[in-house]
Amino acid sequence: MSTFFRNIKRALRLCQRQAKDAFSREHFARQRQHPSAAQRSVSVEQPFTASATLQAKRHNLALAARRISAYVVMPGEVFSFWRAVGNPNTSAFQASRGLRAGRVEIERGGGLCQISGILHHLALLAGLPVMERHSHSLDLYTEQTRFCPLGSDATVSYGYLDLRFRNTLSAPIWFTFDVGETTFRASLHCASHFAPHTIVFRRTEETPYRLTAEAYDETTGQVLCRSTYKRVKA
Repeated sequence: MSTFFRNIKRALRLCQRQAKDAFSREHFARQRQHPSAAQRSVSVEQPFTASATLQAKRHNLALAARRISAYVVMPGEVFSFWRAVGNPNTSAFQASRGLRAGRVEIERGGGLCQISGILHHLALLAGLPVMERHSHSLDLYTEQTRFCPLGSDATVSYGYLDLRFRNTLSAPIWFTFDVGETTFRASLHCASHFAPHTIVFRRTEETPYRLTAEAYDETTGQVLCRSTYKRVKA
């Protein structure tokens, strides 16, 4: 599909989603001043994987992090990744590696899946219900190159795939990030105390080239999400 027709299709999908959101009566997070102090926080830190486009990816993550950091999610509100980050197909974002339709491509805004994935992981740790999350179709990594637990990822595609979760805690939540040279750290802060959940990511090898991973909440004894991946053949 050409870029022109892909953009037209994305615009139509985006209009459909915006109309659906308008009629849903959901309240979405928006930019607000942060509460004065956090009473409880949870954090996740991931290493950066070396690549030719790492500098561009780090730029994209830092830009998305600044935008997300401006948002505060009040109790009952829904956080939407794309509502916070905006359209990545602009000159503000750089071209980096991304996964589209099962193929690795260089695209503007590439690498943003690392920040959506780490937000998904934080939401699980905080016990927040995830309303929309999509896993990648391929497992591109070995255990030596993997930067996050298999099953914690959350792929996003503007106009198509979003990451959304609801703040069911009793106080506002917000996020901070540290985009370092070798590591990426994200934290979820809450203005009241809460008990973090213990999340374990378990996997099952179905065939040499197909595996399933699930996020298991040891606190509640529930499987929160299950994802199936194809493994790249050696």
